[in-house]
Amino acid sequence: MVITGEELKAILRNYPTGVTVVTTVNNGEYYGLTVNSFTSVSLDPPLVLVALDKKVGSHKAINESGIYAVNILPYDMKDVAIRFATAPREERFKGLRVITAKTGSPIIDGSIAYLDCRVVARYDAGDHTLFIGQVEDGKVLNLKPPLIYLNRNYYTIKAS
Repeated sequence: MVITGEELKAILRNYPTGVTVVTTVNNGEYYGLTVNSFTSVSLDPPLVLVALDKKVGSHKAINESGIYAVNILPYDMKDVAIRFATAPREERFKGLRVITAKTGSPIIDGSIAYLDCRVVARYDAGDHTLFIGQVEDGKVLNLKPPLIYLNRNYYTIKAS
C-alpha cells in the first residue's frame, strides 16, 4: 500500500534541509517562494534542480519566463523565509533590497549566495514540476551560517 502525502510530509519533516528563496521575473513582475526542494544535479554543465508545486504562482512565472535564481538564506533571514512561504505575492519583496542577476531574476540582499539559472528541462512529477536550470551566474556573497529547516522549526549549524 502506498503512503499518503500527509504521511510522507510527516516523515520528511525529520530530514534537515537548507532554506532557499527561489525568485524570477515574469512580465516585469517579481515572483518568489521559499523552497527546500533544491539540489545540485551536474557540474559539467552546471545544473541545479528545484521542485515546485504546480498550484503556486511562482510555478507559472518560472514556466513562462524560463529563468530562476536560487537565493541561499543565512540563519538571520528566518523572517524572509517565512514571508516568502506565507505572505501574498505582492508583499514578498516589500522593503527588501534586491539586485538583478544576469537573467534578470532578483537576488535578495543578505543571501549567503545565489545561483542564476536558465531552465533547460522540465519534468512532470505528480503535483510538482522539476525545473532543471543551467547556472549562468552565481556568487558567494557572505560566509554566514545557513538557515536550516527541520520539523517545522528553523535552526542553524555550528562547526565543531
